[in-house]
Amino acid sequence: MNSGYTLNFVIPQGPTGPAGPAGGLQAYGGRFNNTASTLNLGILTQSQIPLPTTMPGSNTSYTTNNSITINQTGVYEINYFLNVSASVGTTLTLAVRNNGTNIPSTVISRVLSVGTSSVYSGSTIVNLSSGNVIDMALSALVSLGVNLSSGVNATLTVKKINNN
Repeated sequence: MNSGYTLNFVIPQGPTGPAGPAGGLQAYGGRFNNTASTLNLGILTQSQIPLPTTMPGSNTSYTTNNSITINQTGVYEINYFLNVSASVGTTLTLAVRNNGTNIPSTVISRVLSVGTSSVYSGSTIVNLSSGNVIDMALSALVSLGVNLSSGVNATLTVKKINNN
């Protein structure tokens, strides 16, 4: 049924909100390894994962080998990955570290069988301060050699998601 009337609604527009930050992420960076190698681990001693190749970065630096230095305080998302196999069956523990101290939400322990590859990966959100140095380390219950496969076998990235 058409009554011949046309309804016109005028809805007032609200005020425009504040502009978001210009230029995308304020800080980010990453490192990776794509070289097959063997890492010799001591008993219950952490060994830094080699991450020789840098990714593009902003407000981060790569002055310390195999690590990322944070240049801007804030809340960061950290993503990490490791593909490793062991020469002896044992428990391996991977951790992302902040100034040499394990970040609790990144600690992963696994029992590995001889010659079987295992992938460690994760993501966490943490407060970081300017000057913090982020890296990855691996430890074992026994002394052994672990193999990093060919292709990309380890990555570590950070991105600032908020000020704190």
